[in-house]
Amino acid sequence: MAGYNSRGGAAVGRRTVLVRQLLTTLSSRRLPGAALALAGVSLLFPGCVNPNVMRSPQPGAQGSQPGGSNLTVSASCLLAPGKPTADYELEDLEHASSSAALLRRAFLLLECRRPDAALDAAAQVLYGPAAPSANEEAFARFARAEAYAMLGHPERGEYDRDVARHLALDVELQRRLDVHPVAEPQPAGPVASTLQIQSRARWRPMAPRRSNLEPLGTPRRITIHHSALYFRDTRVATSIAQLQVIQRDHMQNRDYGDIGYHFLIDPAGRVWEGRELKYQGAHASGANNVQNIGVCLLGNFVRGSAGQGPTPQQVAAMRELVTTMMQRYHFGPEGLHVHNDFKATECPGPLLEPVVADLARDLRRGITRTAGATAAGY
Repeated sequence: MAGYNSRGGAAVGRRTVLVRQLLTTLSSRRLPGAALALAGVSLLFPGCVNPNVMRSPQPGAQGSQPGGSNLTVSASCLLAPGKPTADYELEDLEHASSSAALLRRAFLLLECRRPDAALDAAAQVLYGPAAPSANEEAFARFARAEAYAMLGHPERGEYDRDVARHLALDVELQRRLDVHPVAEPQPAGPVASTLQIQSRARWRPMAPRRSNLEPLGTPRRITIHHSALYFRDTRVATSIAQLQVIQRDHMQNRDYGDIGYHFLIDPAGRVWEGRELKYQGAHASGANNVQNIGVCLLGNFVRGSAGQGPTPQQVAAMRELVTTMMQRYHFGPEGLHVHNDFKATECPGPLLEPVVADLARDLRRGITRTAGATAAGY
């Protein structure tokens, strides 16, 4: 049976060794034969013996249910070594479905050097039928980051680790994540010589409600949207009026602290500064906004008479802006998203979405061609 690594076979093998050790010990104490037999059977085939005979309830336990019913979502519980071993405890949690049990499984699987299975367990917490609490999500994200590091791809877990830092409530988890205040990014401005960004002051916005804004932290992704309003005009004055309409809707009708997007691109290819980049946006729903730059192209990019296609100037400006943000904040094409990656929505519209897909494909191939974001009329 050399090399046999099935969980069932390995488990029985481990139990057989434990049985032999236990029987040797008990025999030396001259216990009756029936007691020796019961002890052996309970270890080799635990399902054959009532667990209440062999196990005493934990202090404070609710009943005697096996399968992690007494686990709590805390570092002292989830990150502790397996008892008596990680493999043995994993068997006990095999059919458990609570968030705490799934998280415990994820960390035990990491202890057993099974990162792929740990990713699956963490995903059940993050994407299961019940939305996780902030504390649960922090531990799940930490497990994912550790699993990716174990697989040799730590960059894939950077986003999860950053979200975990943002959400972590447990002091020990914070220590392991090495939480530090995140430095604010530099104010938006041109990095590439061809990219020009119209200042926020130019479109005369309403003052933001800063009490309703949160720090963005270091950006790790960027999401493309459309305004869903038919808009073809290339004049500066009409673009300014459109930005003011969007900000007014966001602040007065949706109770946002400011316009939701960090950048907006008009049909002439002008890139306008929206919400200051040091603040988290309001464009991708809840935690999806964390470290996420929101970019909106003005227009309604749906099919039919109510829709339109993005102009070549908008596409060129979008490519330039995305490439610049990725270079400035050191993330790659895996960080490029469209709105419907995060929720069921038609945004950014079927006429814009393939354009974003083309950009992502070019970035993966190392192609950063842009036509420049500059347009006449600046």
